[in-house]
Amino acid sequence: MENMNDNTIANYKKRNRKLFVLYKTLANDLLFYYTIAYLFLSNVKGLSTSQIVFAEAFYPIFKLIFQFPCTILIQKIEKKKSLLIANFSVAIYLFSILLVNSTLSLVIANIFCALGFVIKGIAESNFLYDSLDDTETKKEDFSKIEGKSSSRFFFFDAITAFITGFLYIINPYIPLLLSCLCMLISILIVFSFKEISNSTVTKNNKNSFFKEIHSQISDTFNGFKYITKSNRLRALILFNALFVTLLILMVTLHKSILDDVGVSSEYFGIIFAIMGIVISYSSNRSVFIHKKYHNKTLSILGISLTLSIIITGLCTIINLPDFWMYFILLLMIAISYIVKGPHYVLIKQYLNSFCDSDMRVKIYSANLFFEYITTATISMISSLLLNYFSNSFTTLIIGIVSFVLMILLIKYMSTRVGLNPEEYSEKDTLVK
Repeated sequence: MENMNDNTIANYKKRNRKLFVLYKTLANDLLFYYTIAYLFLSNVKGLSTSQIVFAEAFYPIFKLIFQFPCTILIQKIEKKKSLLIANFSVAIYLFSILLVNSTLSLVIANIFCALGFVIKGIAESNFLYDSLDDTETKKEDFSKIEGKSSSRFFFFDAITAFITGFLYIINPYIPLLLSCLCMLISILIVFSFKEISNSTVTKNNKNSFFKEIHSQISDTFNGFKYITKSNRLRALILFNALFVTLLILMVTLHKSILDDVGVSSEYFGIIFAIMGIVISYSSNRSVFIHKKYHNKTLSILGISLTLSIIITGLCTIINLPDFWMYFILLLMIAISYIVKGPHYVLIKQYLNSFCDSDMRVKIYSANLFFEYITTATISMISSLLLNYFSNSFTTLIIGIVSFVLMILLIKYMSTRVGLNPEEYSEKDTLVK
Protein backbone atom coordinates (compact mmCIF):
# COMPACT_ATOMS: atom_id res chain seq x y z
CA MET A 1 0.00 0.00 0.00
CA GLU A 2 1.48 3.30 -1.07
CA ASN A 3 1.91 6.04 1.53
CA MET A 4 -0.86 8.61 1.55
CA ASN A 5 -0.82 12.10 2.96
CA ASP A 6 -3.64 13.48 5.09
CA ASN A 7 -5.25 15.36 2.21
CA THR A 8 -5.33 12.25 0.01
CA ILE A 9 -6.79 10.16 2.81
CA ALA A 10 -9.49 12.79 3.43
CA ASN A 11 -10.43 12.81 -0.25
CA TYR A 12 -10.51 9.01 -0.39
CA LYS A 13 -12.76 8.84 2.67
CA LYS A 14 -15.15 11.40 1.21
CA ARG A 15 -15.29 9.46 -2.07
CA ASN A 16 -15.93 6.17 -0.28
CA ARG A 17 -18.77 7.63 1.80
CA LYS A 18 -20.57 8.91 -1.29
CA LEU A 19 -20.16 5.65 -3.18
CA PHE A 20 -21.09 3.51 -0.19
CA VAL A 21 -24.72 4.69 -0.16
CA LEU A 22 -25.13 3.76 -3.84
CA TYR A 23 -23.31 0.48 -3.26
CA LYS A 24 -25.55 -0.59 -0.37
CA THR A 25 -28.67 0.44 -2.28
CA LEU A 26 -27.80 -2.11 -4.96
CA ALA A 27 -25.93 -4.78 -2.98
CA ASN A 28 -27.74 -5.01 0.36
CA ASP A 29 -29.77 -7.97 -0.88
CA LEU A 30 -30.81 -9.72 -4.09
CA LEU A 31 -32.93 -7.10 -5.82
CA PHE A 32 -35.46 -8.36 -8.40
CA TYR A 33 -34.72 -12.07 -7.85
CA TYR A 34 -35.60 -12.33 -4.14
CA THR A 35 -39.29 -11.57 -4.72
CA ILE A 36 -39.83 -14.35 -7.26
CA ALA A 37 -37.14 -16.78 -6.02
CA TYR A 38 -39.68 -19.40 -4.96
CA LEU A 39 -41.69 -19.09 -8.17
CA PHE A 40 -38.57 -19.38 -10.30
CA LEU A 41 -37.22 -22.43 -8.49
CA SER A 42 -40.58 -24.22 -8.34
CA ASN A 43 -42.36 -23.27 -11.58
CA VAL A 44 -39.36 -22.79 -13.89
CA LYS A 45 -36.79 -25.18 -12.41
CA GLY A 46 -39.34 -27.76 -11.25
CA LEU A 47 -38.18 -28.09 -7.64
CA SER A 48 -40.70 -28.93 -4.91
CA THR A 49 -41.13 -26.86 -1.73
CA SER A 50 -39.51 -29.71 0.19
CA GLN A 51 -36.44 -29.61 -2.07
CA ILE A 52 -36.16 -25.83 -1.78
CA VAL A 53 -36.44 -25.86 2.02
CA PHE A 54 -33.97 -28.74 2.24
CA ALA A 55 -31.41 -26.89 0.11
CA GLU A 56 -31.95 -23.68 2.09
CA ALA A 57 -31.23 -25.60 5.30
CA PHE A 58 -27.60 -25.84 4.17
CA TYR A 59 -27.30 -22.05 3.82
CA PRO A 60 -26.89 -21.39 7.59
CA ILE A 61 -24.55 -24.38 7.83
CA PHE A 62 -22.31 -22.90 5.13
CA LYS A 63 -22.46 -19.50 6.86
CA LEU A 64 -21.35 -21.17 10.08
CA ILE A 65 -18.45 -22.92 8.30
CA PHE A 66 -17.31 -19.70 6.62
CA GLN A 67 -17.68 -17.44 9.67
CA PHE A 68 -14.23 -18.02 11.17
CA PRO A 69 -12.14 -18.30 7.96
CA CYS A 70 -13.78 -15.21 6.45
CA THR A 71 -13.11 -13.15 9.57
CA ILE A 72 -9.42 -14.03 9.31
CA LEU A 73 -9.40 -13.49 5.53
CA ILE A 74 -10.67 -9.94 5.95
CA GLN A 75 -7.99 -9.27 8.55
CA LYS A 76 -5.29 -10.61 6.22
CA ILE A 77 -6.24 -8.80 3.02
CA GLU A 78 -7.63 -5.35 2.27
CA LYS A 79 -11.34 -4.77 2.90
CA LYS A 80 -11.79 -3.64 -0.71
CA LYS A 81 -10.45 -6.99 -1.93
CA SER A 82 -12.72 -8.76 0.55
CA LEU A 83 -15.75 -6.92 -0.84
CA LEU A 84 -14.75 -7.86 -4.37
CA ILE A 85 -14.59 -11.54 -3.37
CA ALA A 86 -17.94 -11.23 -1.61
CA ASN A 87 -19.80 -9.63 -4.50
CA PHE A 88 -18.20 -11.95 -7.06
CA SER A 89 -19.41 -14.88 -4.92
CA VAL A 90 -22.98 -13.56 -4.88
CA ALA A 91 -22.79 -12.98 -8.66
CA ILE A 92 -21.65 -16.59 -9.12
CA TYR A 93 -24.62 -17.69 -7.00
CA LEU A 94 -27.04 -15.78 -9.24
CA PHE A 95 -25.48 -17.21 -12.40
CA SER A 96 -25.60 -20.68 -10.80
CA ILE A 97 -29.36 -20.33 -10.30
CA LEU A 98 -29.69 -20.10 -14.07
CA LEU A 99 -28.27 -23.64 -14.26
CA VAL A 100 -30.00 -25.18 -11.24
CA ASN A 101 -31.86 -28.41 -12.08
CA SER A 102 -31.71 -30.43 -8.87
CA THR A 103 -31.53 -30.19 -5.08
CA LEU A 104 -27.78 -30.82 -5.17
CA SER A 105 -27.13 -28.00 -7.65
CA LEU A 106 -29.16 -25.59 -5.45
CA VAL A 107 -27.16 -26.69 -2.39
CA ILE A 108 -23.91 -26.01 -4.27
CA ALA A 109 -25.20 -22.60 -5.38
CA ASN A 110 -25.91 -21.75 -1.74
CA ILE A 111 -22.21 -22.22 -0.95
CA PHE A 112 -21.38 -19.12 -3.00
CA CYS A 113 -24.31 -17.16 -1.57
CA ALA A 114 -23.27 -17.97 2.01
CA LEU A 115 -19.62 -17.10 1.34
CA GLY A 116 -20.58 -13.78 -0.21
CA PHE A 117 -22.96 -12.63 2.49
CA VAL A 118 -20.71 -13.73 5.37
CA ILE A 119 -17.87 -11.58 4.01
CA LYS A 120 -20.25 -8.70 3.24
CA GLY A 121 -21.68 -8.84 6.75
CA ILE A 122 -18.23 -8.44 8.28
CA ALA A 123 -16.39 -6.25 5.76
CA GLU A 124 -18.96 -3.64 4.73
CA SER A 125 -19.43 -2.03 8.14
CA ASN A 126 -15.68 -2.12 8.79
CA PHE A 127 -14.96 -0.50 5.42
CA LEU A 128 -17.47 2.29 6.09
CA TYR A 129 -16.08 2.87 9.57
CA ASP A 130 -12.56 3.20 8.13
CA SER A 131 -13.90 5.78 5.67
CA LEU A 132 -15.24 8.10 8.38
CA ASP A 133 -13.34 11.08 9.73
CA ASP A 134 -11.94 10.65 13.24
CA THR A 135 -14.26 13.04 15.05
CA GLU A 136 -16.38 12.90 18.18
CA THR A 137 -19.44 12.21 16.01
CA LYS A 138 -17.92 9.22 14.23
CA LYS A 139 -20.46 6.75 15.64
CA GLU A 140 -23.34 9.06 14.79
CA ASP A 141 -21.98 9.58 11.27
CA PHE A 142 -21.77 5.81 10.86
CA SER A 143 -25.42 5.37 11.90
CA LYS A 144 -26.55 8.20 9.61
CA ILE A 145 -24.88 6.69 6.53
CA GLU A 146 -26.07 3.19 7.37
CA GLY A 147 -29.58 4.54 7.95
CA LYS A 148 -29.54 6.49 4.68
CA SER A 149 -28.29 3.42 2.81
CA SER A 150 -30.96 1.17 4.34
CA SER A 151 -33.71 3.70 3.65
CA ARG A 152 -32.75 3.96 -0.02
CA PHE A 153 -32.44 0.19 -0.32
CA PHE A 154 -35.93 -0.43 1.11
CA PHE A 155 -37.37 2.23 -1.21
CA PHE A 156 -35.62 0.77 -4.26
CA ASP A 157 -36.49 -2.76 -3.15
CA ALA A 158 -40.19 -1.85 -3.01
CA ILE A 159 -40.04 -0.42 -6.54
CA THR A 160 -38.19 -3.41 -7.97
CA ALA A 161 -40.48 -5.86 -6.16
CA PHE A 162 -43.50 -4.11 -7.67
CA ILE A 163 -42.27 -4.45 -11.25
CA THR A 164 -40.64 -7.88 -10.81
CA GLY A 165 -43.95 -9.75 -10.94
CA PHE A 166 -44.86 -8.15 -14.28
CA LEU A 167 -41.39 -8.83 -15.70
CA TYR A 168 -41.70 -12.47 -14.60
CA ILE A 169 -44.80 -12.85 -16.79
CA ILE A 170 -42.92 -11.55 -19.83
CA ASN A 171 -40.01 -13.90 -19.19
CA PRO A 172 -39.16 -15.55 -15.82
CA TYR A 173 -35.44 -15.12 -16.50
CA ILE A 174 -35.62 -11.32 -16.74
CA PRO A 175 -35.72 -10.65 -12.95
CA LEU A 176 -32.77 -12.98 -12.42
CA LEU A 177 -30.75 -11.28 -15.15
CA LEU A 178 -31.57 -7.84 -13.70
CA SER A 179 -30.44 -9.08 -10.29
CA CYS A 180 -27.17 -10.19 -11.89
CA LEU A 181 -26.85 -6.74 -13.46
CA CYS A 182 -27.30 -5.03 -10.07
CA MET A 183 -24.57 -7.22 -8.62
CA LEU A 184 -22.20 -6.50 -11.50
CA ILE A 185 -22.76 -2.75 -11.03
CA SER A 186 -22.00 -3.27 -7.33
CA ILE A 187 -18.71 -4.91 -8.27
CA LEU A 188 -17.81 -1.93 -10.46
CA ILE A 189 -18.55 0.40 -7.53
CA VAL A 190 -16.26 -1.67 -5.30
CA PHE A 191 -13.49 -1.26 -7.89
CA SER A 192 -14.02 2.50 -7.51
CA PHE A 193 -13.58 2.38 -3.73
CA LYS A 194 -10.29 3.59 -2.30
CA GLU A 195 -8.64 1.45 0.36
CA ILE A 196 -7.72 3.50 3.42
CA SER A 197 -4.28 2.38 4.59
CA ASN A 198 -3.86 1.48 8.22
CA SER A 199 -0.37 1.78 9.58
CA THR A 200 -1.28 -0.11 12.72
CA VAL A 201 -0.71 -3.82 12.28
CA THR A 202 -2.18 -5.77 15.12
CA LYS A 203 -0.50 -8.71 16.70
CA ASN A 204 -3.34 -10.94 15.53
CA ASN A 205 -2.58 -10.11 11.90
CA LYS A 206 0.93 -11.49 12.38
CA ASN A 207 -0.32 -14.83 13.66
CA SER A 208 -0.65 -17.83 11.40
CA PHE A 209 -4.03 -18.50 9.79
CA PHE A 210 -4.63 -21.62 11.91
CA LYS A 211 -3.68 -19.85 15.13
CA GLU A 212 -6.21 -17.15 14.38
CA ILE A 213 -8.87 -19.74 13.55
CA HIS A 214 -8.14 -21.32 16.92
CA SER A 215 -8.44 -17.91 18.55
CA GLN A 216 -11.81 -17.28 16.86
CA ILE A 217 -13.14 -20.66 17.97
CA SER A 218 -11.88 -19.99 21.50
CA ASP A 219 -13.75 -16.68 21.53
CA THR A 220 -16.95 -18.45 20.51
CA PHE A 221 -16.61 -21.05 23.24
CA ASN A 222 -15.84 -18.31 25.75
CA GLY A 223 -19.07 -16.71 24.62
CA PHE A 224 -20.89 -19.97 25.36
CA LYS A 225 -19.31 -20.01 28.83
CA TYR A 226 -20.77 -16.59 29.59
CA ILE A 227 -24.12 -17.63 28.16
CA THR A 228 -24.30 -20.74 30.37
CA LYS A 229 -23.55 -18.60 33.42
CA SER A 230 -26.08 -15.88 32.55
CA ASN A 231 -29.79 -16.71 32.79
CA ARG A 232 -30.59 -13.51 30.89
CA LEU A 233 -28.31 -14.30 27.93
CA ARG A 234 -29.44 -17.91 27.79
CA ALA A 235 -33.08 -16.86 27.57
CA LEU A 236 -32.40 -14.21 24.91
CA ILE A 237 -30.38 -16.53 22.69
CA LEU A 238 -32.97 -19.32 22.87
CA PHE A 239 -35.70 -16.84 21.94
CA ASN A 240 -33.68 -15.34 19.08
CA ALA A 241 -32.83 -18.74 17.61
CA LEU A 242 -36.49 -19.82 17.47
CA PHE A 243 -37.74 -16.43 16.25
CA VAL A 244 -35.18 -16.02 13.46
CA THR A 245 -35.63 -19.62 12.32
CA LEU A 246 -39.38 -19.11 11.96
CA LEU A 247 -38.89 -15.85 10.06
CA ILE A 248 -36.50 -17.48 7.58
CA LEU A 249 -38.65 -20.58 7.12
CA MET A 250 -41.85 -18.60 6.58
CA VAL A 251 -40.33 -16.62 3.71
CA THR A 252 -40.49 -19.79 1.61
CA LEU A 253 -43.72 -21.18 3.08
CA HIS A 254 -45.61 -17.90 2.61
CA LYS A 255 -44.65 -17.82 -1.05
CA SER A 256 -45.43 -21.51 -1.53
CA ILE A 257 -48.93 -21.03 -0.07
CA LEU A 258 -49.57 -17.93 -2.18
CA ASP A 259 -48.61 -19.98 -5.22
CA ASP A 260 -50.88 -22.84 -4.11
CA VAL A 261 -53.93 -20.57 -3.82
CA GLY A 262 -53.33 -19.20 -7.30
CA VAL A 263 -51.77 -15.79 -6.65
CA SER A 264 -50.16 -14.71 -9.93
CA SER A 265 -46.59 -13.41 -10.21
CA GLU A 266 -47.59 -9.77 -10.74
CA TYR A 267 -49.45 -9.84 -7.42
CA PHE A 268 -46.40 -11.44 -5.81
CA GLY A 269 -44.49 -8.31 -6.75
CA ILE A 270 -47.18 -5.99 -5.42
CA ILE A 271 -47.57 -7.94 -2.16
CA PHE A 272 -43.88 -8.01 -1.31
CA ALA A 273 -43.38 -4.42 -2.39
CA ILE A 274 -45.95 -3.51 0.27
CA MET A 275 -44.23 -5.82 2.77
CA GLY A 276 -40.95 -4.00 2.13
CA ILE A 277 -42.64 -0.75 3.14
CA VAL A 278 -44.16 -2.46 6.19
CA ILE A 279 -40.82 -3.75 7.50
CA SER A 280 -39.16 -0.41 6.84
CA TYR A 281 -41.81 1.36 8.90
CA SER A 282 -41.79 -1.19 11.72
CA SER A 283 -37.98 -1.08 11.96
CA ASN A 284 -38.13 2.69 12.48
CA ARG A 285 -40.70 2.18 15.27
CA SER A 286 -38.52 -0.23 17.26
CA VAL A 287 -37.64 2.29 19.97
CA PHE A 288 -41.29 3.35 20.31
CA ILE A 289 -42.41 -0.29 20.63
CA HIS A 290 -39.77 -0.97 23.27
CA LYS A 291 -40.74 2.11 25.30
CA LYS A 292 -44.43 1.20 25.10
CA TYR A 293 -44.22 -2.48 26.04
CA HIS A 294 -40.91 -2.64 27.98
CA ASN A 295 -40.21 -6.19 29.21
CA LYS A 296 -43.26 -7.56 27.37
CA THR A 297 -41.90 -6.56 23.95
CA LEU A 298 -40.30 -9.88 22.98
CA SER A 299 -43.28 -11.83 24.31
CA ILE A 300 -45.68 -9.80 22.15
CA LEU A 301 -43.47 -10.23 19.07
CA GLY A 302 -43.10 -13.99 19.68
CA ILE A 303 -46.80 -14.70 20.27
CA SER A 304 -47.80 -12.54 17.30
CA LEU A 305 -45.46 -14.41 14.97
CA THR A 306 -46.43 -17.93 16.05
CA LEU A 307 -50.17 -17.19 16.02
CA SER A 308 -49.83 -15.71 12.54
CA ILE A 309 -48.21 -18.97 11.38
CA ILE A 310 -51.06 -21.06 12.83
CA ILE A 311 -53.72 -18.86 11.22
CA THR A 312 -51.81 -18.88 7.90
CA GLY A 313 -52.05 -22.68 7.83
CA LEU A 314 -55.65 -22.77 9.01
CA CYS A 315 -57.08 -20.18 6.62
CA THR A 316 -55.88 -22.14 3.60
CA ILE A 317 -56.97 -25.55 4.95
CA ILE A 318 -60.55 -24.75 5.94
CA ASN A 319 -63.01 -23.86 3.22
CA LEU A 320 -63.19 -20.08 3.57
CA PRO A 321 -64.60 -17.86 0.82
CA ASP A 322 -61.80 -16.61 -1.44
CA PHE A 323 -62.04 -12.99 -0.30
CA TRP A 324 -61.64 -13.86 3.40
CA MET A 325 -58.92 -16.41 2.72
CA TYR A 326 -56.84 -13.88 0.76
CA PHE A 327 -57.53 -11.13 3.28
CA ILE A 328 -56.51 -13.24 6.30
CA LEU A 329 -53.51 -14.70 4.51
CA LEU A 330 -52.16 -11.27 3.54
CA LEU A 331 -52.82 -9.94 7.05
CA MET A 332 -50.83 -12.81 8.59
CA ILE A 333 -47.94 -12.26 6.19
CA ALA A 334 -48.01 -8.56 7.11
CA ILE A 335 -47.81 -9.44 10.82
CA SER A 336 -44.68 -11.53 10.22
CA TYR A 337 -43.07 -8.50 8.53
CA ILE A 338 -44.26 -6.10 11.22
CA VAL A 339 -42.58 -8.13 13.99
CA LYS A 340 -39.47 -8.85 11.91
CA GLY A 341 -38.17 -5.26 11.85
CA PRO A 342 -38.24 -4.55 15.60
CA HIS A 343 -36.84 -7.96 16.51
CA TYR A 344 -33.56 -7.54 14.63
CA VAL A 345 -33.08 -4.09 16.12
CA LEU A 346 -34.05 -4.90 19.71
CA ILE A 347 -32.35 -8.28 20.09
CA LYS A 348 -28.97 -6.63 19.42
CA GLN A 349 -29.77 -3.98 22.01
CA TYR A 350 -30.69 -6.62 24.61
CA LEU A 351 -27.68 -8.83 23.89
CA ASN A 352 -25.33 -5.85 24.14
CA SER A 353 -26.61 -4.79 27.55
CA PHE A 354 -24.27 -5.18 30.53
CA CYS A 355 -21.36 -6.27 28.27
CA ASP A 356 -17.99 -4.74 27.57
CA SER A 357 -16.87 -4.47 23.94
CA ASP A 358 -14.71 -7.61 24.08
CA MET A 359 -17.55 -9.76 25.40
CA ARG A 360 -20.02 -8.41 22.87
CA VAL A 361 -17.96 -9.95 20.06
CA LYS A 362 -17.78 -13.33 21.81
CA ILE A 363 -21.48 -13.37 22.73
CA TYR A 364 -22.49 -12.31 19.21
CA SER A 365 -20.35 -15.08 17.73
CA ALA A 366 -21.90 -17.69 20.03
CA ASN A 367 -25.38 -16.36 19.28
CA LEU A 368 -24.81 -16.72 15.53
CA PHE A 369 -23.48 -20.25 16.02
CA PHE A 370 -26.65 -21.30 17.88
CA GLU A 371 -28.89 -19.43 15.43
CA TYR A 372 -27.35 -21.17 12.40
CA ILE A 373 -27.57 -24.63 13.97
CA THR A 374 -31.21 -24.11 15.00
CA THR A 375 -32.20 -22.77 11.57
CA ALA A 376 -30.57 -25.70 9.77
CA THR A 377 -32.14 -28.29 12.09
CA ILE A 378 -35.70 -26.95 11.95
CA SER A 379 -35.45 -26.42 8.19
CA MET A 380 -34.39 -30.05 7.73
CA ILE A 381 -37.34 -31.23 9.85
CA SER A 382 -39.72 -28.98 7.88
CA SER A 383 -38.37 -30.42 4.63
CA LEU A 384 -39.25 -33.92 5.84
CA LEU A 385 -42.76 -32.80 6.80
CA LEU A 386 -43.26 -31.29 3.35
CA ASN A 387 -42.61 -34.73 1.82
CA TYR A 388 -45.74 -36.06 3.56
CA PHE A 389 -48.02 -33.06 4.05
CA SER A 390 -49.20 -30.10 2.00
CA ASN A 391 -47.61 -26.66 2.34
CA SER A 392 -50.57 -25.40 4.37
CA PHE A 393 -50.75 -28.40 6.71
CA THR A 394 -46.98 -28.28 7.27
CA THR A 395 -47.30 -24.59 8.13
CA LEU A 396 -50.07 -25.40 10.62
CA ILE A 397 -47.93 -28.09 12.30
CA ILE A 398 -44.95 -25.73 12.51
CA GLY A 399 -47.21 -23.00 13.91
CA ILE A 400 -48.68 -25.19 16.66
CA VAL A 401 -45.32 -26.62 17.73
CA SER A 402 -43.63 -23.21 17.66
CA PHE A 403 -46.50 -21.64 19.62
CA VAL A 404 -46.06 -24.22 22.40
CA LEU A 405 -42.28 -23.68 22.39
CA MET A 406 -42.79 -19.91 22.45
CA ILE A 407 -45.12 -20.11 25.48
CA LEU A 408 -42.52 -22.19 27.33
CA LEU A 409 -39.78 -19.74 26.34
CA ILE A 410 -41.80 -16.73 27.46
CA LYS A 411 -42.45 -18.39 30.81
CA TYR A 412 -38.71 -19.14 31.09
CA MET A 413 -37.87 -15.53 30.15
CA SER A 414 -40.34 -13.96 32.60
CA THR A 415 -37.91 -14.19 35.52
CA ARG A 416 -34.75 -13.69 33.47
CA VAL A 417 -35.34 -10.93 30.87
CA GLY A 418 -36.73 -7.40 31.11
CA LEU A 419 -36.08 -6.97 34.82
CA ASN A 420 -34.91 -3.81 36.53
CA PRO A 421 -31.07 -3.62 36.70
CA GLU A 422 -31.07 -4.22 40.45
CA GLU A 423 -33.10 -7.43 40.01
CA TYR A 424 -30.41 -9.16 37.94
CA SER A 425 -27.78 -11.32 39.55
CA GLU A 426 -24.10 -10.41 39.37
CA LYS A 427 -23.54 -13.08 36.71
CA ASP A 428 -26.16 -11.43 34.48
CA THR A 429 -24.87 -7.87 34.70
CA LEU A 430 -21.10 -8.26 34.96
CA VAL A 431 -20.29 -10.03 31.71
CA LYS A 432 -16.54 -9.46 31.54
